[in-house]
Parts: sequence; C-alpha cells; structure tokens
Amino acid sequence: MSLYSRAETQAQSIKVLNTTEKASVKKYESDGTLVAHDGNTNATSGAEGNAAIQARAVFIDDTEATLAENTERGLNSPGWWQYTTYTDADGNTRHKAVQLVSMKDAPVNTADSDDDVAADVASVITISAQPADVGAAADPFTGTFAVTAAADTGTVEYQWQRQTATSTRWSNITATLDGSVYSGQTGATLTITGAAKADLDGYKYRVKLTSDAGAEEVISDAATLTFA
Repeated sequence: MSLYSRAETQAQSIKVLNTTEKASVKKYESDGTLVAHDGNTNATSGAEGNAAIQARAVFIDDTEATLAENTERGLNSPGWWQYTTYTDADGNTRHKAVQLVSMKDAPVNTADSDDDVAADVASVITISAQPADVGAAADPFTGTFAVTAAADTGTVEYQWQRQTATSTRWSNITATLDGSVYSGQTGATLTITGAAKADLDGYKYRVKLTSDAGAEEVISDAATLTFA
C-alpha cells in the first residue's frame, strides 16, 4: 500500500504510517473547563462556553497549503494533519493543527470529504447586508436579525452568537437561552420568540460565516436589541 495513494481512507493511511493521532486538548478540568495545549486558552461548556470540539484527520496537497483559507487554520504544509477546532469562552473560533506526516509533491486532493475544512481553491465570503439594530416596541418581543451573504465557492454556513448587555463575551446561540426561544441560529435569519425586556434589553447579536468549501471565517457586524 503506497503512502501516496489517495485511494486509501484517512484511517488506513494513518495506520500504515504508524502515526498516533494527537488530541489538541490536554484534559477536562473538574469544572468542565477545557484546557488547550498552549495552556492559555480555556473553553467551558454550557451557555457561556460552547466548547464543541471537532477533531479531523485532514490531507493537504501542494496547492491547498498556499491558500489563506487553510493557512489561517494552521494547515500550511503538504501532508496529513490532525486538525481540531472549537469555540472558546469568548465566542472566538480556535484552531489547533498538528502535522502528522509531511509530504513532498503531495498528490492533488480535490472533491474529498475534508473540503469543509481544507479549501481546494480560494473562496471568499462576502456580506452584502449586515444585521441591523432592532427596536422592540412590545414586551415580550418577537422578531428577527438577518444577514445576506454569499461565497465564491460552496454554500455559506452560519452560526449566530449573542453578547449580554453586561458582558464582552460572545456565545453561540442554542435553541433556548436567556429565558427566550431562538430558531434559525444556523441560518441566514435568527428569530427570537418571547423575548422579555428584563432578560434581553441591550443584547447584541452577530453571525459567524464559513462555507462547506472551506472558506475563511467572516464575522458580521453586531446588531443591538433595544426595548422602548
């Protein structure tokens, strides 16, 4: 079995290379805190943390290694990588890339299962309409925040976030949060149902945009919900 064969599955290739996958996280603390290898970045589970970890084995060819879409994730050299991403307690996307095998003249890797991580070609996400501030006349309030965006290649993927009126942290929005009901948090339009002034007055909302073709992440402007 050739080390350069793209017919192999990712798991088979790693096994043949006798490589042990390395996790990008040291451990869970007793309080649920996730400690990254550098010891400086913590991510906590729950409403304020959103520490969903996604670990993947990714193959990068010579062209992919030069794309900004990949280098900003740390995937900057041809070969096999262990790539992990998560959202930290401040709502920022964190990347950890550990190269398992370096290759010279790596075979072309297109239309593969890791394209949502490793872009094959340059792809830019453009926002044509930013989320707008919303003034709530009724308490409780039902309304929406929306964004209009497109990607050069692939389909845009969305993750809405919110920041409380007294915090500087951004958190991924889940279906029930802050005593209200959210929907569309992974779509172009975020809907809030039954929002009470006492709970959400002064909250800010934004959306993080990526694509299933591995486009570099873009974050929208923040919009504020204000009650009269």
